[in-house]
Amino acid sequence: MPALNVEFSEEEMTRLRERAALTGRSLKQHVHDVTVEEADRISFVEGAVAEASRILPGITARFPEGQR
Repeated sequence: MPALNVEFSEEEMTRLRERAALTGRSLKQHVHDVTVEEADRISFVEGAVAEASRILPGITARFPEGQR
């Protein structure tokens, strides 16, 4: 399975360990989950922006300036 070595400062590692403990996950699982969730969030936002850009011209055309 592919892996990635990432370096963190001592302060960052402390914060990551604390968050992992709060969620009941290992540090490795926490960092994995947060990374994947952030990538998924960015992908979702990019898709939402693309969809809004696609439909906004039609919405703007249907409603006069004072009704938007």
